[in-house]
Amino acid sequence: MLVYENADVQLKSNTVVALGCFDGVHIGHKAVIDRAKQVALSSGLPLTVLTFSEPPRNFFYPFSTPLICSKAEKLKLLVELGADIIICLPLSEKILSISPKDFINDILASRLKAQHIVCGYNYTFGKNASGNTSLLQNECGGLDIEVSIVPKMTYNREPVSSSLIRQYISEGNTTAVSELLGRPFSITSTVVQGQHLARRLGFPTVNILPPQDTVLPKNGVYATRVRFDNKIKFGITNIGIRPTVNTKITCAETHIFDFDGNLYEKELTVDFLHFLRQERKFESVEEMALQVKKDIKLAQEYIEKTKH
Repeated sequence: MLVYENADVQLKSNTVVALGCFDGVHIGHKAVIDRAKQVALSSGLPLTVLTFSEPPRNFFYPFSTPLICSKAEKLKLLVELGADIIICLPLSEKILSISPKDFINDILASRLKAQHIVCGYNYTFGKNASGNTSLLQNECGGLDIEVSIVPKMTYNREPVSSSLIRQYISEGNTTAVSELLGRPFSITSTVVQGQHLARRLGFPTVNILPPQDTVLPKNGVYATRVRFDNKIKFGITNIGIRPTVNTKITCAETHIFDFDGNLYEKELTVDFLHFLRQERKFESVEEMALQVKKDIKLAQEYIEKTKH
């Protein structure tokens, strides 16, 4: 599998190309990749995915569209779906100012040697997103490039989209998020030092600060799955500002069941499985500790019920 991070790549053989930003790599994106993979397998051509490092709007308005998953996770998911070649374009004025016709002729036809292109029904491209699927089909028809358009998918009568998933993440709707992503929403970051209060109360925790460019789940307590050092554990995570201990920075604080090691400065991934309750301020740390014990019991019951 090859990954390129510029538009100057020149592929040597014909390819099937899947187009999209693929932020989150949700079930709609999977439908595009699956269709492209079918074509690639039947034609004996490699599957090339052409995507962006992040949503193009962020070039003009930084952080305006928070990411559902990091670039590294997106690339990993695309590989798992069967991509042979990934071209992940960094956002730049040069890339975003290319005309739709030049995008088709110079990039898709000339550089990527596309023989068949697959994209979603609402795919746009070129300067000011002025190119659409109709233009793509018309222009490619004259270049003997086939185009397949994957129709709209819906969830609860809403079109499946990254913006819908961001909404559900911010609402704490873990069920909808998992169904739309095909996996739980997760945050990956490096473990930082905490106040060690939870350890003194009998339930040691690890703390990570969510990346600045990532969408944040609704503040509260979740049953979670935790991945680190090729291990998979379960636990509870409070994400928020921890008002009882007067912090101001949003932090994901996780108590990992059946674990008491030192993870400081290690990379940790927290998968948000189930929303338990909203974050709240307690009158005392003792009252908070009693509630955490209840949270742990509820989380363990949920995990035991669903992991088999």
